[in-house]
Amino acid sequence: MRVIRHLALLSLLLLPASALAQKRALTQADWDRWKSITGAALTNDGKWAAYSIAPLVGDGELVIRSTSATTEYRIPRGYLGRPNNVPGGLRPRGGNPEDEPSGPTIAPAQLTADSKYALVLTYPTQAEFDRVARDRRRATAVTARSDLAIVRLADGNVTKVERVRSFRLPRNSGGWVAYAVSDSAAADSTVRPGGAAGGGAQGAARPATSRRRFGSALVLRNLTTGAEEKLADVLDYVFDDSAKVFIYTVVSRTPDKDGAYVKNLVGGTTTALLTGRGDYNQVAVDRAAAQVSFISNRDDFGQENAAYTLYYGAVRDGAARPVVAPTALAGMRLADGANVAFTRAGNAIVFGIAPPLEDTLPADSLTGKSVFDLWHYKDAQLQPTQRLNAARDRSRSFQAVYHVGLRKLVRLANDSIPMVTLSDDARVALANSRERYAISSMWGDSGSDVYLVDATTGVAKLLKEKISGQATLSPDAKYVAFFDDGKWFTHVIATGRTAEITAPLKGVSFARETHDTPSPAAAWGIAGWTKGDRSLLVYDRYDVWEFDPAGVRAPVMVTDSMGRKTNVTLRLATGGGGGGGFGGFGGGAAASDDRGIDPAKPLLLRGFNEETKNSGFARDQLGVTKAPEPLVVADASFGTPVKATDAEQYLVTRGTFTEFPNPYTGRSLSSLTKISDANPQQKDYQWGTVELVRWRSADGVPLKGLLFKPEHFDSTKKYPMIVYHYEQLSQNLHLYVPPNGRNVTNPTHYVSNGYLVFEPDIHYEEGYPGPSALKSIVPGVNALLARGFVDPKGIGIQGQSWGGYQGLYMITQTKIFTAAMLGAPVVNMTSAYGGIRWGSGVARPMMYESGQSRIGGSIWETPMRYIENSPLFWLDKVTTPLFMMHNDADDAVPWYQGIEAFVAMRRLGKEVYLINYNNDVHNPASRANQKDMAMRMEQFFDHHLRGKPAPEWMKKGIPYLAKGKDQ
Repeated sequence: MRVIRHLALLSLLLLPASALAQKRALTQADWDRWKSITGAALTNDGKWAAYSIAPLVGDGELVIRSTSATTEYRIPRGYLGRPNNVPGGLRPRGGNPEDEPSGPTIAPAQLTADSKYALVLTYPTQAEFDRVARDRRRATAVTARSDLAIVRLADGNVTKVERVRSFRLPRNSGGWVAYAVSDSAAADSTVRPGGAAGGGAQGAARPATSRRRFGSALVLRNLTTGAEEKLADVLDYVFDDSAKVFIYTVVSRTPDKDGAYVKNLVGGTTTALLTGRGDYNQVAVDRAAAQVSFISNRDDFGQENAAYTLYYGAVRDGAARPVVAPTALAGMRLADGANVAFTRAGNAIVFGIAPPLEDTLPADSLTGKSVFDLWHYKDAQLQPTQRLNAARDRSRSFQAVYHVGLRKLVRLANDSIPMVTLSDDARVALANSRERYAISSMWGDSGSDVYLVDATTGVAKLLKEKISGQATLSPDAKYVAFFDDGKWFTHVIATGRTAEITAPLKGVSFARETHDTPSPAAAWGIAGWTKGDRSLLVYDRYDVWEFDPAGVRAPVMVTDSMGRKTNVTLRLATGGGGGGGFGGFGGGAAASDDRGIDPAKPLLLRGFNEETKNSGFARDQLGVTKAPEPLVVADASFGTPVKATDAEQYLVTRGTFTEFPNPYTGRSLSSLTKISDANPQQKDYQWGTVELVRWRSADGVPLKGLLFKPEHFDSTKKYPMIVYHYEQLSQNLHLYVPPNGRNVTNPTHYVSNGYLVFEPDIHYEEGYPGPSALKSIVPGVNALLARGFVDPKGIGIQGQSWGGYQGLYMITQTKIFTAAMLGAPVVNMTSAYGGIRWGSGVARPMMYESGQSRIGGSIWETPMRYIENSPLFWLDKVTTPLFMMHNDADDAVPWYQGIEAFVAMRRLGKEVYLINYNNDVHNPASRANQKDMAMRMEQFFDHHLRGKPAPEWMKKGIPYLAKGKDQ
């Protein structure tokens, strides 16, 4: 073996250099191959891990992997990676316009509570979509189709059920599944072994209007025996947690079948709770499977806006009686979107009540009439906000509770207190209300009034006026905790006593010391409550503290100062949750039902070193004076760990800039095994490396940043460099960045193509955001120039939104940048100040006075700051060629800011280009627009930083009549 190994090494050394350098640079054509992992979960027994894997564009699959062996099942899921081709599409309602555009949500697989099955919806393949893309009718049918795959984990056998729209599993039982089939499959729900294909969303959708809807076919399947029962015209349904009963409502075109029914899953009998012509919806069952509730307009059927009644019954009685009639609602109504639910204790029913539906004007009634919006200075919300919230406001509801034992209805919320948090036993409710500060929040003067509501009477008591944070109710409802003016307070509900619990700790900050905007600093946060509300765990910058909410016992630092001594931020590493994206976890078996932290069990902590950016996990124990015990520390980034409910088995991602965050599993976080290699093609491409760099700002402040370098970096050569900036980016040292492209610099793509990419941190001085960026970034660039490998004539700057503004300001003050590509920049703070953020409809002054722009005063209090920080007034100093993107449907920064910048630069005779992706938003959502933007940005930089020929659009422009020919 030794001889063979030496011969192999010799033959490798004798190969020509070209044979060793087979890796190639990344191109746009390669991006769509990169896969993401979503919905990763463990079975409750910890023996299986499941996750979905999908390319950016293309077909995906469900992977089920043994955690103790190499057994693996792969179930095709069809076209998961579907690019958005609609400008402005896929923008989540109420989301931050400055966030990266998101793709379609991939429904995760569900694992049964007994760890025997995995169930997942599947979709048609990309090839099927492509074949019908130009036929609208066929395309709609394919898009709407979904199938159900039931995977038996013992042997990987897959049972396919065709045309399933949704399915639901009981929380704590593994024996049953209920699935809704599409109308075309209602007559014959064929079940056969096989593969998978289809589309749909997890969970049954609940209708939101009061118009009559008909149910659809539902199948109740025993997973153990395979036996099925078909139920016709089911509108709503629910399992109790332990699958003792199955409750469902029927709304049929044959009205004599309408009703609410309970099926005993142990005995197999079905009992009618209530029948009769009407709409039945919002069915709920308590945790003990003893009580049921639903709403129906049985007595009022046939009206367009029929009034609903809340019904209640004991499961054993097999009958339901009306408990809240429309006449009891004092002018309100119980809508069919009432979200009926039992309290955790089962002693009350929670639901929503709403004002009467307002009449809407028919569109043709406005013909020939004036149509306008009236802006009133006393309006709590501006007209754009009202327009965006119109649908929500029409269907708004206020929480109410029906106390079963008392047979009493209590309204908890109203216009002044629109939302409440109710205790498990329906005894008290807590509210944070910002209603009184709706107008002043326009300039950043906001706050919350804290109310404690007696849920048995509805009487609300003001606990604290205008706190800077939020109040929370303890799990057992013994205390209210809230943060205000840098301090933590608790209110003892039984005695009415409110006290500052952080008072004994002098010199310890529980407000964010790193906060750098002219607004109150938020708390570092709550870690949780221990069982029985015995103690409250809160964070400072580095460590975890334990407080007695009654204020009797002295505060204790749980982590024994380990965090502060080592510059490591320690936080509880809770399992379960997560989201999509590369390495995103979430979904699967029943989530933990714990109502507090068990002080007898070890605490699992996540650590992040602010200096080195490494991370890991440690173990600690409440009530023990001992430093946390490190489990694993690495120069890597870890995801949120998931722990099996009934076993000592963990699942977590681990990644770096060069290592995709694949899932790892093990019986301890200190002993993990990789169970996936989602992107093996990476080895075929030139990648790169990243290092943490340090320098001092012009004011002497120590700063950090990231320098991305090509894979075969040679310090004796000169490289072009792009500076990408926003605020703080150095914490992303070990973040994996999949190759992609849009309106921001993708370091992976650029270093693969021979660029350096520099991402600096910025230190801000209140009132001077532009100069702060300049004094932070330019010294960092100079520090890299001094190292000799940066081409001083090939330095580009790139930023989007806030980064776009900062970059635009800097090129008015320095000639160090050879070219600038800036997206959605504010050029004129004096005109932007009075604008609207169209995505939310709110006014922009708060952004400047107390928000990200950090001016620290109104335009009348500090007018010169607005002028001095506005690039518009200094554009005559610019010598840097500028390429801007600003889209006409921008939902964050008014796009006239881009026009102001372009017109001014054109008037001054400067080289400037402005691209507007029609009808697209702040960050282009259309995949075609994203790729086009990435292409043109690279062409722009290649020309100015590397001397490549300019593309035709830079030479000659694109006349309006030629629009579309260059896309």
